[in-house]
Amino acid sequence: MDENSEHLPIRPRQLIRDQVFSTLAEEIVSGRMQPLEEIRDQDLQAEYGVSRTPIREALNRLADLGLIEVRTNRFTRVAPVDLDAQADRAEAAVAMIGYCAVTAVPDYTDEQVASLHRRIDGMLGTDLAWAATREGLQHWYALWAEVVTNAGNRTMIEILDGQLALHLTRTVPEQRVPDAFVEHMRTALAELRAALTHRDGHRFREIIEPLFAHVTIEPLRSAAIAVEKNARR
Repeated sequence: MDENSEHLPIRPRQLIRDQVFSTLAEEIVSGRMQPLEEIRDQDLQAEYGVSRTPIREALNRLADLGLIEVRTNRFTRVAPVDLDAQADRAEAAVAMIGYCAVTAVPDYTDEQVASLHRRIDGMLGTDLAWAATREGLQHWYALWAEVVTNAGNRTMIEILDGQLALHLTRTVPEQRVPDAFVEHMRTALAELRAALTHRDGHRFREIIEPLFAHVTIEPLRSAAIAVEKNARR
């Protein structure tokens, strides 16, 4: 090996691939890149100064997650939000979170309870009317992720973090949550805090299931039906 080789400004392909993936994923889920917006390989190659291979690897990963659409020799573009699929993901998430709560919350340490209390208190101190923004959804995701992580179930952690996280935090910028939903969320957060205090995992699950249904799953299903009806006109 050349004695100066370690100082050469060469970035491993793995890092480039991950960097492209992370950057595009954040642009998509934050709403800065809009559905159907085209993504050009040539532009990414020029931006990162690399060959097509790591770019395509990153794009393939995004396509596997359903964040972009790829049609060979036609286009690569940001995928529209599939409302029914989003509802399915929310149902999967609440099932995992509920399971982790029932199995682990009764054995929480004082430190784990205090950590979740701080997280909930922080959320209660925010304007929940903006809970559907990127920042708001990240707060909710962090809460659920901590519950799953505390259970120590590696499979569920990998599913939540690797497959669901980007979709659960994908948002439409500047979209306010209806006042009725805000009050529902505020009440649920206070009840979750109490359930944690009593280390009642079953009560925790009883609170989050209707919360997800009322605030997330049912509105997504209704919106999907409305979109389908409009498409038929």
